[in-house]
Amino acid sequence: MKLIRVFVLLLAGFGAYAQQDTVYNPNSTERIAFYEQLYRYRVWRTIDLQEKQNMGFKSAKSDLIKFILENVKSGKLLAYDDSLKNVAKPEQILVSNTAVMQPEWDANKFYVSTEQVSYKGVNYSSLQNDNKGHEPTDAAWWEKTTDQTEYYSAAQIPAITLIEDVIFDKRRSRLYYDIQAIGILAQRPGTTDLNPIAFLYYKDIYKLVDQFAHSKNLNDRDKVQWRNRYNPAENRTFNDAFKLRLFHGVIDKVENPDDRSITEIYRANNRSYWESVFARWEEEMKLMEKEHNLWEY
Repeated sequence: MKLIRVFVLLLAGFGAYAQQDTVYNPNSTERIAFYEQLYRYRVWRTIDLQEKQNMGFKSAKSDLIKFILENVKSGKLLAYDDSLKNVAKPEQILVSNTAVMQPEWDANKFYVSTEQVSYKGVNYSSLQNDNKGHEPTDAAWWEKTTDQTEYYSAAQIPAITLIEDVIFDKRRSRLYYDIQAIGILAQRPGTTDLNPIAFLYYKDIYKLVDQFAHSKNLNDRDKVQWRNRYNPAENRTFNDAFKLRLFHGVIDKVENPDDRSITEIYRANNRSYWESVFARWEEEMKLMEKEHNLWEY
C-alpha cells in the first residue's frame, strides 16, 4: 500500500509540473507574478545595429548577430517563426539564396571540361577532360561555379526586432522592461528591404550568453562582450547591456486590439508615413508619461 501511495503522489507531482504556469510568464527573465503587475504593455522596437549608440554590440571579437547565427547553426539556440511556436530549421532561415544543386560527384565517372557536379553542398565545374578520381576540391581539375547556395552573414543583418513587456511592479513600485524575444531582420541580396527571417526567445539567448560569460575559456568570454568604445574598463556582457538599456530602439508597435503597427494604423486612416514616424516618438513619450503618472499614483 505504501508503494502504491508513493507512486500516486509521484504521478500527481509530475502532472502538476506539466501544467501551464499561471503565476509567472514562462518566457520571462524577470519573474514578476501576474498578480503583482499593475500595468503591462507589449512593445516592439527596431534596433539599428549600425547606429553609433548600438555599435557596442558589434566588434571584431564580439558580434551579437554572429554569436546568434553560429549558435543557431550549431543547434545551441532554437529559432522560431513569427508565432514563436513553430521551430524553424537552421537551413531554412540561414540560407539567403538557394542554388540548383548539380548531380553528386562520382569518383568512378569520367568528366569532360565544363561538366558540373555537386560535392559537399558546393557546385564545381570540371576544368579538363578525362577527369576521373580527382576530388572537386583539387584546384588543378575543378573550380567552383558562380551558382552557389549563399548563407546570411552578420553583415547582411543590420537590425533586430526587440519584443518586450513593459511592466510596472506594484509591490516593488518599479518599472521593468522584460524582454521576451529577439527577431533577426535580414537584408536580402540586391535589396534594401529588411525581412524577419527568425525569432528567438530571449531567455534562451540570456542563458547561453551567461554560460559563455562564465566560461574558463577567455575567447568564449570575449564573444559575448558589449564593448564600450570610449572606456574598455566599462565593457559589459550582452545581458548586462540589455538590462542597463545600453541601446537605442525605435518603437514600431505597442500592443493593441487590432494587432497593428503604428505605420499600419496611420495607413488605415489615410495618414502619411512621415506622420507615423513622429507617432513612434510620441509613443515613447507616452510610455515615459505613464511611468511618471504611476509613480504619482
